Amino acid sequence: MEKAVRATTDRHQPSILHLVKQVQYKAYVRLESVLNPLGVTAVQFRILTTLSTRPDMSSAELSRLYDVKPQTMIKQIALLESKGLIDRRVSRANKRLLELNLTATGKDALKKLQKDTRALEAELLTPLNGDEREILRGYLTRLLASLSAPTENLALGLEESTPEYRRPGVQRP
Repeated sequence: MEKAVRATTDRHQPSILHLVKQVQYKAYVRLESVLNPLGVTAVQFRILTTLSTRPDMSSAELSRLYDVKPQTMIKQIALLESKGLIDRRVSRANKRLLELNLTATGKDALKKLQKDTRALEAELLTPLNGDEREILRGYLTRLLASLSAPTENLALGLEESTPEYRRPGVQRP
């Protein structure tokens, strides 16, 4: 009898994928509200963060990394440049290439944004104690590594043939 009760109960629980998506959406909305006072979107925050750890990237490299059309990335770069957060300079190695870097203003803004986003993360995770946070981090890290693991096609050098590779919006490592 206990098995029948458990099966019925399990059937009515929300799927893990649904829960992950709902948490991601609600966290994203809260993130936007934290970033908004500084006039930065979540996408722009990601670009600033990337440029802080990988300076001198081109817009083409960024568009490939985030799997967006070059025109889409150029719009975001233009917005960040107009806010004085990044600048474009001609590459020393290739005069036809423009490299992107954070400005001093951009570095200061990113420090503030990172502080605010860390505070948001702490707030969002208040229902979990320290051990539970580390367990969750471990599970998510393991799932991400599993989803990022090479498939047979990848081992054969056929990454571009996989449906996941071709899907828009997938960030490449």
